[in-house]
Amino acid sequence: MALNLSDAALQVALFVLAPIAIGLLLGIDRKVTARMQNRVGPPIVQPFYDLFKLFAKRPMLMNNGQVVFAVACLVLQAAAFALFVAGGDLLIVFFISGAGSVALVLGAFSARSPYSYYGSQRELMQVLAYEPVLLLAILLIGYREGTLMVRDLEVNLLPGLALALIALFVVLVIKLQKSPYDIATAHQEIVSGPYVEYSGPYLGVTKLSHWFELATLLGIFTLFFWDENLAVSIAGKLAIVAAAMFVAQVIDNSTARLTRERMVRFTVTFGTLLIALNVVLVFLSKEGVF
Repeated sequence: MALNLSDAALQVALFVLAPIAIGLLLGIDRKVTARMQNRVGPPIVQPFYDLFKLFAKRPMLMNNGQVVFAVACLVLQAAAFALFVAGGDLLIVFFISGAGSVALVLGAFSARSPYSYYGSQRELMQVLAYEPVLLLAILLIGYREGTLMVRDLEVNLLPGLALALIALFVVLVIKLQKSPYDIATAHQEIVSGPYVEYSGPYLGVTKLSHWFELATLLGIFTLFFWDENLAVSIAGKLAIVAAAMFVAQVIDNSTARLTRERMVRFTVTFGTLLIALNVVLVFLSKEGVF
């Protein structure tokens, strides 16, 4: 009973601390990006200042549907991460998080604004680009290990699923809204896209839901490394997250925005081919070829 209570306390702590960690990661990301561009940049805690400022503003909205979909997005993304932390089924985590992404799109569609409308279209295209890659990566994990339960994935996936991990890097760039895949939130074109008609606390709700979404995705990244030594395991997981964020920064600061068609074509083709090749390698390994 004590062990169960201890596990529950740990899961609650991870659920509470994860958004804070994501906020710090985004702050570090902005600081490093500024240094790459020869700027000083904002303080690392700037994302928290921005979030608190949004929640302190007076609520304003165009219609009640915006609020419903914004809250639904937050609830679904938080539920997906909670299930992940609880060691639940990765496939269910994927579908709940995907439903949260759709809620964001529907909220943008509900606003009578051309910028919001175009932004929601582009957001939907991004979802169609990265969701198949993420789904195939999760199914590959299940095929290799015979389970999709997070609590049972205490094995080092990295050697056998390295190609799938590389495919997920593209998904992370899209989720982080970075070049060349900042299609939906293209500030020079459509002024933040699906978020443009949100303001104050409602915009804060969408930002917090995005933090939970990133926490779930980076949590999947951490599944690729595990060691019996707890310290080594934590260090390896943190190293994967740090490497993924650094690669995303390099890509962001060295590429220009792609068109929507090229984004979908490259993401689906590149990710699918890498995962298909990884499936072949896993199959040959299971058959004892090497």
